[in-house]
Amino acid sequence: MATIYLSSTYEDLKDYRRAVYEALRKAGHQVIAMEDYVATDQRPVNKCLKDVELADIYVGFFAFRYGYIPPLQHNNPDGRSITELEFQHAERLGKICLAFLADQKAGGFPVEFVDAFTGDGSHGQQIKRLRDYLGCEKTTSFFSGAHHLASLVLAAVSKHFQESTRSESVVSKDIVIPAVVTWDIQKHGSPYPGLMHFTREYVPVFFGRDEEIRNILDRLRVPEGRFLVISGASGMGKSSLVYAGVLPVIETAGITGGHAYRCVRMVPSQGQHPFDALMRSLHGYIEQAGMVAYTESERLLNQPSHLPKVVQDLASKCFKNGELVLFLDQMEELFTGQDRAQAQGFLAALYRASQEAPLRVIATIRSDFLHHCHEQPDLLRTLNGHGHIGIGPIDMGSVRDMILRPAQCAGLSLTEKLVRRLTSEAGHEPGRLPLLAFALWQLYNKRVVKELTEQAYDEMGGLVGAIGQQADHVMAELDEKAQGAFDKVFAELVHLERDRSPTRNRASLTVFKPDTAANQLIEALAGSTCRILVKGAEGTDATVEVAHEKLFSAWPKLKQWIDESGEALRDIDHAEEEALRWQQGGDNPQELWLGSRAKKVLAAIETFGKSSSPALRRFLRPQAVLIAKLDQNELSHQDRLLIGQKLAEFGDTRPGVDVKDGVPDIVWIEIPGGQIKLKDVNRGFKVKPFHMAKYLVTHAQFEAFIKAEDGYRIEKWWNGIQRSEEASVASWREANSPRETVSWYQAVAFCRWLSHRIGSNIRLPTEWEWQLAATGDDSTREYPWLGEWDAARCNNYENRLNRTTAVGMYPNGATQQGVMDMAGNVWEWCLNTYAHPRAPVVLGIDESNTWRVMRGGSWNYEPGSWCVSYRRGTHAISPYDSLGFRLAQDLP
Repeated sequence: MATIYLSSTYEDLKDYRRAVYEALRKAGHQVIAMEDYVATDQRPVNKCLKDVELADIYVGFFAFRYGYIPPLQHNNPDGRSITELEFQHAERLGKICLAFLADQKAGGFPVEFVDAFTGDGSHGQQIKRLRDYLGCEKTTSFFSGAHHLASLVLAAVSKHFQESTRSESVVSKDIVIPAVVTWDIQKHGSPYPGLMHFTREYVPVFFGRDEEIRNILDRLRVPEGRFLVISGASGMGKSSLVYAGVLPVIETAGITGGHAYRCVRMVPSQGQHPFDALMRSLHGYIEQAGMVAYTESERLLNQPSHLPKVVQDLASKCFKNGELVLFLDQMEELFTGQDRAQAQGFLAALYRASQEAPLRVIATIRSDFLHHCHEQPDLLRTLNGHGHIGIGPIDMGSVRDMILRPAQCAGLSLTEKLVRRLTSEAGHEPGRLPLLAFALWQLYNKRVVKELTEQAYDEMGGLVGAIGQQADHVMAELDEKAQGAFDKVFAELVHLERDRSPTRNRASLTVFKPDTAANQLIEALAGSTCRILVKGAEGTDATVEVAHEKLFSAWPKLKQWIDESGEALRDIDHAEEEALRWQQGGDNPQELWLGSRAKKVLAAIETFGKSSSPALRRFLRPQAVLIAKLDQNELSHQDRLLIGQKLAEFGDTRPGVDVKDGVPDIVWIEIPGGQIKLKDVNRGFKVKPFHMAKYLVTHAQFEAFIKAEDGYRIEKWWNGIQRSEEASVASWREANSPRETVSWYQAVAFCRWLSHRIGSNIRLPTEWEWQLAATGDDSTREYPWLGEWDAARCNNYENRLNRTTAVGMYPNGATQQGVMDMAGNVWEWCLNTYAHPRAPVVLGIDESNTWRVMRGGSWNYEPGSWCVSYRRGTHAISPYDSLGFRLAQDLP
């Protein structure tokens, strides 16, 4: 295929140029045109003439404007227009010159584009002279419309292409590289950046996106284009298109007349929050304006509405009242891992600033994240209007430009067959550009002198195999420990959401600082021979990320890892989002995940060695948050029940509730001695100091007795008392619920077993000990707390839960010494018999099934039973779902 230079004036023939340009590209030709640098008549002469030299065929079309005449000192002593200079240069070089003239009879050109009416070009004499010369001295065709011209040009090019004997520059084995070299490989290295997006340094070798650049610039000129969203699939080169294509044109030629433009690029993840990332990108200007970036970012975080004023101040102090163009790259990062409220506030403020301040915004976003923009009213209007451009697959001609033109600039050669293979394999499939870029970078690294060879391409495994093969080779050279760090490194660098493709996550290198193996892996994959990973910044701000999202499918090892580990990683990232939402929503226990699900995520975090945010840690281990909530007096009974259940799910961390090494963990509270008078008993009781368990015996603790080899089934614990072959089945089996449905005999057997296990005398409390513990030796107390009855301080019949709660869910109902649940929840067995409490045999342990005392009321009894003085009894053999027990211990 040929390299063709298009020459004409611009403003009057803009639509004609576009029609010809697109037709030639679709035909597979390489097209050089003024749109590649600045879409204006006043273009640089030397640049134009050098581009004419690069072409095989010159195509010129002329209407009724002579066009811009460069100054005499610009090597233009005869005062010719730039359009005529291009034609003359092509003639001198012996190029194939195809000329086309607008048909005067067809009309269609406004008078402002006709020199004979405007007075330009010596009142039309210059363009008349040129048209007459072309009509007489050259074989020309006349055109009457844009599409007519395109068909004429295609036909003429095809004819000369077929007849040309100068095939060495078009279809020979080797592509002939022109002598003009504009990219010094000794100084700049490869003209192909590989997996990295095109930066400003690569602008001289950025080709193939001319039409998209024109479309974007045109859209920026309309009022709705002050906030422009560019969307496309991953791997469509959106970042490169804007950074190396659009911004350089804006900075050199502007958008609209009369303004100077300063362009900056920000990436949302390159900051603690979006405003921080914005201020970092503007750091130099911020300092120049006498501001402090951190101070401004925090102020904007709290007061986003100040952003227009900040931009206005920067413009007046730093831009000489010009305009700022903000390139918001990878906008999807605002919706992955960022605080959603902050992201929405940032976008609203940014949109407002683009309308009220000298600011234009060009934002790129993956198309599968566009739905997030629908939640922001301003962006929704933008997407529904002229403020949105979608980027689709690139045509074959543009792909060919991406391959050939950087090579030409660098003085490199490659065969026509290799060009066709690369172009064909890149094809129209979205996402293939990164693979092409990497393959070209690899071909450059494997060049023979200055030739990119088919042999190297075959050895690489073609377009798709190049990345995976090189990455596998680098991995194979690492030791076992470094290879083993794969999980940890990529768990930090891959962000996964349910029902969405993976995205990149930029991680701080400090995450890996203590891990030598992880750092070795990062250094290898980010090295000069691989570039699978990209490192950025330095010092404490240093980061690392996957070079391109296409790697998630193009590198088989990484793809397999994502397929196998994806669910766990998605759970982790989903948990991060839910954790933030939970924290912002006030830590509602109803919104917590199941404990089993949280434990699964914790296991995945440990497996992958993945770092987690403070919000995620408190979400997956919410015990401390939940326990602190219990101190809120306004907390409902239902929430207290739920908190207890969640503590059981996640593992209740409170001392005295669970089991340690197979033995119940008991927290003892010392109860000072005192005098107690029992209700309806004439004489009082003197009580010595003793220990009372802070909590009722829990289900987990009683289960430890049942399951222990030396526990429930051992005969000696049942000596002299009635033995049940099987323990009664509890009605509620959360580990931290009070063990209910337990007989007095079973409680005594438990005490004997625990005494043996810990080497101390453990027993049931007497009812006078129980009452002393409940009142704190304050005979005026009717309840464990001071004052009147308060249903909010215990689990009682009035709250209608119709079941037990976990132990200790009512800290505001604790006794003076801190004993929990001495009113409500479950009745508590006491050691003594109910009848004749002062009789000598009252503390006897036997199998007579005598009534034994139970105290404290329960979840299903009438209010009077919750008084500390209320006495009740039942048969020792009786197991009820409202009856449990608490332990006492003699002081040494």
